[in-house]
Amino acid sequence: MKNFIALLLIAGLTGFIFSCSQTNQKAPDISEQISELEASLYGENSDFNPDDAGRLMNLYERYADSLPDDSNSPEYLFKAADISMYRSDAMHTVSMLDRFLTRYPTHERVAMSMFLKAFVFDSQIGDTASARRFYEEFIDRFPEEEFAEDAKMAIKNLGKSPEELINEFEKLNAGLE
Repeated sequence: MKNFIALLLIAGLTGFIFSCSQTNQKAPDISEQISELEASLYGENSDFNPDDAGRLMNLYERYADSLPDDSNSPEYLFKAADISMYRSDAMHTVSMLDRFLTRYPTHERVAMSMFLKAFVFDSQIGDTASARRFYEEFIDRFPEEEFAEDAKMAIKNLGKSPEELINEFEKLNAGLE
């Protein structure tokens, strides 16, 4: 029985060490792939390729999920959300922003992440109640942030059609002349 327990412990420990080394081996591979895709997407002579952007987004997520405590992970998760938002994948964007806000609550991009979450609910999902709630949370938490005034204006304009916004803008401009 003791031999069986010892064998189980050794097998478990070996499996744990193997899985840790696999994760650490994956990181350089993913990092290299990220660097290559970033260069092809954002380099001087590059064209934006939606398929490459999707692959890069997935690599950013994989890296952040496999190494959540790595110093690159918050930035990669934020960049993945940014690509997702650009691709108009609203629910995926919100999911990534939520993960970012939960995992990295003190990161320098928390304010921007909160604002973007409200913006996605406003502009891509069309859920004005949630957008209002998230804009207000952003303003309450970051009243001095550069986007606080934008959030206040967004709340004021929630639910208005483009035509209504144009009419208001024209009236405002007419009053200034």
